[in-house]
Amino acid sequence: MRIFFTILAALVFPFSTYCGNAGASAVKAVPVYNFTFDCKVSKPSGIFKKGEEIVLSGRMLEKGTVPRNRFVCAQLLFNEKVRETRILPAAQEAVFRTSSDKAGWFMLRLTVLDEKKKPIINPASPWKVPFRSGVGAMVAPEEIRPGMAEPADFDEFWKKQRAELDKVPLKAVRTPVAVGKRYEGKVLCWDVKVECAGGMPVSGYLCMPVGAKPGSLPVQVSYHGAGVRSAYKPLNDGQHMISFNVNAHGIENGKSADFYHSLNKNELKAYPHRNKNNRELFYFRGMFLRIMRSLDYVKSLPEWNGKILIVTGGSQGGAQALVAAALEPRVTFCGSNVPALCDHGGSLVERTPGWPRLYRAKPGSSAHEKVADAVKYYDVCYFARRIKCETRICTGFFDTVCVPTSVYAAYNSIPETTPKAIFTNPIGTHGMKHEGLQERIKKIIADGK
Repeated sequence: MRIFFTILAALVFPFSTYCGNAGASAVKAVPVYNFTFDCKVSKPSGIFKKGEEIVLSGRMLEKGTVPRNRFVCAQLLFNEKVRETRILPAAQEAVFRTSSDKAGWFMLRLTVLDEKKKPIINPASPWKVPFRSGVGAMVAPEEIRPGMAEPADFDEFWKKQRAELDKVPLKAVRTPVAVGKRYEGKVLCWDVKVECAGGMPVSGYLCMPVGAKPGSLPVQVSYHGAGVRSAYKPLNDGQHMISFNVNAHGIENGKSADFYHSLNKNELKAYPHRNKNNRELFYFRGMFLRIMRSLDYVKSLPEWNGKILIVTGGSQGGAQALVAAALEPRVTFCGSNVPALCDHGGSLVERTPGWPRLYRAKPGSSAHEKVADAVKYYDVCYFARRIKCETRICTGFFDTVCVPTSVYAAYNSIPETTPKAIFTNPIGTHGMKHEGLQERIKKIIADGK
């Protein structure tokens, strides 16, 4: 399978103008990097059996205004541990032949180097990462299981959380918001706040068609990935269903970018790791309570048809969708892209945990025991075991955020009796989505079941 990647970045500087006696001006040239990566894997699926030869290869091409003497650092990794590193001239193809007698994840990673063989940082990246690309392969992914045992009182713990939530009355405040000329007369939209346990309300935008009759509409609830932001108005979906987009933190919607930036740098800074050594205080407890309350709310809407309840999300939102499907028996379909919060104990079996990588420990070590004991109640793998509705998941083999081994640990935990499917891509990164997911949702709605 041959794949081409193109990464384009402009180093944008203010125009420098020099005014002489005649008013002449000079403009400094803006250098542009335009790297194309040609990567291949010897099977189109990127999925191999134990002992089967795997060939991963790739090269870097370049165009545009770039320095000369380019190099590439080509690395072969297994479960994110480097097996081999080669420094090659840019145009030379890196070819790695390998195999494994155990289940896991191989990755070829190409990093662009300058004439001094130092990584070239992508100026367009807010995280200051190098220009990098690659391709991956999985070995016997169907055998991957969670890295640590499920707590015996997992169900008891979440029944207790449900009981705490039930003590809070289901009260919501809906504030009408503008929809714009395109949707006027077609869609109604509200900024919604729903009271919830855990310290913060459910906060999101709710949309539905104008004039919807009681019992006439399916529902879709969508959850957010990591970060701090407003919910968005699901106006397009709101033309033919009840659509509720829920922000992750119960915060205000529709504020300025500075508002969310400030929260991210202050009150919500490093939230994924907050109180991770205490299962009762861990940050995600509040988020999971809001998942349950968001579903309580949409089920209470008179326009819901009582039959179709869809949950979707990507990354952290993909994790929330799986949790929703596990904790709410009336969910009928779950679509989860590159789900996070999977396989927290991956390091105990020499794998990388999924985001947010709450701890890493060597196999057999006692390091991070308090954290491990707390976060196992928030491992999406164990929620996945309780899903009964149709579920579709996707993962990319070049996703280094929610690594594919962690996603497979969750997917394989879904009971075989549950209708499920996983979409994979050897070059898929953390931004990939499940091809055909929206078409499947449209068909569910069209069929009315």
